[in-house]
Amino acid sequence: MAEDGKRGWKEQALVEVGQPRTVGPRQDEPAFEWEPYRPSRALRVRHTSCCGLYEFASESGTYFVLRRSGDDRYEETGRGRYRKALEAYIALVMRHGTEHLSRGEGSEPDTFLSP
Repeated sequence: MAEDGKRGWKEQALVEVGQPRTVGPRQDEPAFEWEPYRPSRALRVRHTSCCGLYEFASESGTYFVLRRSGDDRYEETGRGRYRKALEAYIALVMRHGTEHLSRGEGSEPDTFLSP
């Protein structure tokens, strides 16, 4: 645990994995603002979530999370340095896993959430 008594993103992920909670975001979860994805350089998809819902991607050292928005278009959120984008990806994947649990379904394990 960090010196200020707050959990870091990885510690928080480890605590919450497998623990059912309500589907909506918690008070301390960030709201995600989705913007249209506009390709600028070579896109590299680093990781794809359960159901292919989210993709952790990068372009020239800038990282972000992609999702399909329909009509073969994509939206992005969390654009920035690796850690910022990874935190967004993990929060979204955890929320998606919770949605599976609320429907009584299992979700595929994600390697970014494994201890």
